[in-house]
Amino acid sequence: MTPQSRTEVAFATLPERLSRAAKQAQKRDRVEEDLTSLQLLYRRARYYIPVLQWLPHYSLKSFMRDVVAALTLTSLIAPQSMSYATNLVHTDPVHGLFGAAVPAMIYSAMGTCRQLSVGPEAALSLITGETIAKFIEEEEHAHGRMSDAHRIKFVAKIITVITFESGLVTFLLGFFRLGFLDAVLSRALLRGFMTAVAVTIFVSQAASILGIEAGLNAEYGASSSVLEKVQYIATHLGDTHRLTLLVSVVALAALVGGKIGKRTVAQKKGYWRIALYVPEVLLVVVLSTTLSHVFRWNKTGLAVLGRVSPGNVKVRVPFIGWGYMRRYITKSFGTSTVIAVLGFLDSIVAAKDMASKHDYPISPNRELCALGSANLFAAFCTGSLPGYGSITRSRLASATGARTQMSSLLTGTFVLLVTYFLLRFLGPLPKCILAVIVCVVVFSIFEETPEDVKFFYKMGSWTDGGLMLLTFALSLFISVEVGIITSVALSMLLCIKHSTAMRLNILGRVPGTSTFEPLEEDLNDDGLLPVLGEEVPGVLIVKIRDVALTFANTGYLKERLRRLEREEASVVIFDLTDVSEVDASALQIMLELVDSYAARNVLIYWTQCNPRALARLREAGVVDKSGGDAHVQPSVARALEEIHETMLQVNGGSGGEADASSLV
Repeated sequence: MTPQSRTEVAFATLPERLSRAAKQAQKRDRVEEDLTSLQLLYRRARYYIPVLQWLPHYSLKSFMRDVVAALTLTSLIAPQSMSYATNLVHTDPVHGLFGAAVPAMIYSAMGTCRQLSVGPEAALSLITGETIAKFIEEEEHAHGRMSDAHRIKFVAKIITVITFESGLVTFLLGFFRLGFLDAVLSRALLRGFMTAVAVTIFVSQAASILGIEAGLNAEYGASSSVLEKVQYIATHLGDTHRLTLLVSVVALAALVGGKIGKRTVAQKKGYWRIALYVPEVLLVVVLSTTLSHVFRWNKTGLAVLGRVSPGNVKVRVPFIGWGYMRRYITKSFGTSTVIAVLGFLDSIVAAKDMASKHDYPISPNRELCALGSANLFAAFCTGSLPGYGSITRSRLASATGARTQMSSLLTGTFVLLVTYFLLRFLGPLPKCILAVIVCVVVFSIFEETPEDVKFFYKMGSWTDGGLMLLTFALSLFISVEVGIITSVALSMLLCIKHSTAMRLNILGRVPGTSTFEPLEEDLNDDGLLPVLGEEVPGVLIVKIRDVALTFANTGYLKERLRRLEREEASVVIFDLTDVSEVDASALQIMLELVDSYAARNVLIYWTQCNPRALARLREAGVVDKSGGDAHVQPSVARALEEIHETMLQVNGGSGGEADASSLV
């Protein structure tokens, strides 16, 4: 259907659609009038707990699709979460599995995105692991080397603290309606940070792939820097364990090949799309575990997962009976805040992507509350990793048929079944396979970086490119936390800088008309606009293009106007067409501005004022100080006519007529 025919159809059906909307509005109003307090409470509950909205209308058809999507997701998220826990956080894989199960199940009841997959993420796991390694060093420096049993308990408690605090911070961000934060963070800065995280993760996994991780940890410890790891790997390539490298290369080829194949198949139709359901990660895990068990690869020096029990995770209230460990509650708060912000950003990007694809609304504030609640509940399972949304897993959920949040609930349930009934069979799983799984995730981050760099270069955005490089360097060579804090801080500074720059146009008359257009200089852009208007001698006509006048953007208004006067102005006319809000601080500055012009015998007129903005100007006394209602006019042209008529009256119709004629 052509755009023209679609428009014709839209107009043809418009009366019917408007009538239907009016009837629905009347019905809704009648229903709201008849609601009891209990029913109103239920309506509010349905808003904040979306499961009460979709579950009563849930169908068997949707359930079957959600089951298929959940099984596919489980085959990916279970190995992934085990990999993150083992290779990035350096803890038992069961903590990763609970981080994939509990948050997903809680999110299914409170989240607004139907396809969002919630669970541990690579970047967040890396930050958690680095923080834990630092705390272990401090603890061992103060009290001596930990026993293995004490280390396991210590790590589980630190993870619990981070998960609880990140959940609390996330929930509070939603409670105070700060869901707009994703819009104020620079993409260039975040891209630099994420690329550095990808490099850091890849370098850390390279030692496992080569089979030299034990030597690296013995020489530098778990908190070694990227440069130390690169140096060690470069000088110990001769110590590479050949079987480990062979298994890693074969697994990497299989996973990358499967990913490329799925990407190709996704663009086709027909029976080819069944390949999307092939769980290549699960197949690699099962096959490598089987071969390792049959051929006893652990006897050759290949590192395997070993015995793991779900009993390492206890369900209990956090922080009870922790004693001296409570001091880490405050020490880890910075890390938890970083994880909360970064986790929300990843989640909201994925949620918006899914909502746009499937055409339904989401609420960033309710997403924050849902993710926060998910992690708060997860903290009751000791050692459960923080769980947030993933765009790659969410796209997989969408592609394999997920239709409602039930897919998230089923995924969490299936992961728990894997944890309690299948985990014990994964003892022979080679650790290098987990490293390969992490690397495949990292490659997807690398794929996005060249596109952004190319776009910045094409647009000549050297500032964005420089900021991306700065964040990349800080994250890579100092620490990941410094990188994300720098990203957030610089993004905030850029937002403040732009918000304090008031957007102004100096207007001039289009010859032969009563229309006023900007002069050649547009104060908000770098380039020059064509000359549309001509200056009115002695009159400065200023159009304020900001919707709201606040303390932030009016602070330097007087100085800017003074610089813009090309000659001594006798009249200043403000065009407030776009202004709808004026706060108290801005009104104070306006009063000072009027006093300043009055001291120089400069007349001030206000034109095309929004009723709300005009009421604020009157209430503050700005209009009275400017000369009363005669100085408020419906248009710039009418203001000039008023000035012309006043000049003629004052001068008795003579003498000033020649000067006044230039105004009209």
